[in-house]
Amino acid sequence: MKQTIFCFILVSILFNCSCTSPAKSRVDKISAKAGNDSVEVKLQLVSNTIAAPVELNVLPDTSHRMLITDNSGKIWMLKNDSVLPEPFLVCNNKLGQRDKKSPLGSIFSIAIHPQFSSNGKLYVCYAATSLLHPATGKLVVSEFTSGGSSKDLANVQSEYRVFELEGENITHNGAQVAFGPDGYLYISIGDDQLGDSQYVYHGQDLNFFNGKLLRIDVNKKPYAIPADNPFATTKNAKPEIWAYGFRKMWRFCFDASTHQLFGADVGQEKEEEIDIVQKGCNYGWPLKEGDSSFLKMDSSNQSIFTPPIYAYTHKEGICVIGGRFYYGKQIPALDKKYVFADFNGNMFALVKNEKGNWVRQPLKISNRPKDPFLICGVNVDDNNELYVMGLLQTKAGVTGLVYKIVKI
Repeated sequence: MKQTIFCFILVSILFNCSCTSPAKSRVDKISAKAGNDSVEVKLQLVSNTIAAPVELNVLPDTSHRMLITDNSGKIWMLKNDSVLPEPFLVCNNKLGQRDKKSPLGSIFSIAIHPQFSSNGKLYVCYAATSLLHPATGKLVVSEFTSGGSSKDLANVQSEYRVFELEGENITHNGAQVAFGPDGYLYISIGDDQLGDSQYVYHGQDLNFFNGKLLRIDVNKKPYAIPADNPFATTKNAKPEIWAYGFRKMWRFCFDASTHQLFGADVGQEKEEEIDIVQKGCNYGWPLKEGDSSFLKMDSSNQSIFTPPIYAYTHKEGICVIGGRFYYGKQIPALDKKYVFADFNGNMFALVKNEKGNWVRQPLKISNRPKDPFLICGVNVDDNNELYVMGLLQTKAGVTGLVYKIVKI
């Protein structure tokens, strides 16, 4: 049984993912993968005005503007180091009156078109209502354009729905959208139980989008299937699928140097994992969770799973938050390392050692907040410097914070 540890605003993000007792086996093996040498950094406040910041994206033009995804249903623009007073885009208003505890209108992620400077397009993954089945919901990926009265605002009326997935719990399974170096849009979709004991996991079933990473071409309407997708011509399989067997790959990124796709898959009861995601590969969920077994396997499902490059148990964390490779100049000790976090507020760097194994270094934050700071996202700006965002839990309530990671 999973145990939620947060108020509604946290639940609406993704985080029905904190767990009860950690796995008692494999703890020593996994802990041994952590390096002892820490990297010292500090937090520099960027904003404390955004309700639930979960993601930061740089606009690919010469304006040095960035967009911050607010899970509560808005997108904010960071311009000249300040958050503009008017939201760039508001999704929750589009859906009309709703229960305050409803996840409808929540924005999980945005992806900015590589040719944004010429076409002004971006793609927003959010939770919407189902017109045919009001009791359920939809996970929607919509195209919007900016411009019109102001280049600092999106045109809400320009919405074009590219992808929709309906389901009773689907509004809790939104994860990330991002363009790859190949110009295609990648969409990760979760496959967690959400306290529903009747839920049937779909991570191993290629007839479902749940528990998958999709890859589509949005330059054609509504979208096209890239010819080299691994299941493009496979019978009884969704041709959009690029890889499968994930519980909830909340955040993934492409290494700017190698173009490899690194994904952080949120665990349920035992382990958190980081994967190098490759075309057509199966990452095991729900039969595997990290390096451990989750559901019992029998002779009919002895698939060959791609193991994670790194995993840790719930003695060490509660929910992995995928990050980015660091190619900035301010913190040389992090150069070319994969920097990620855990929802519990800890940050780490992952790097290959001389034996070719991935090992973990802790980031020692010199000015960590005294109250619990729950990390929801790790991103980089146009100079490849790191930002971290999340929620500060105080006695007075929850405050959204965006920090830049700087050297001491």
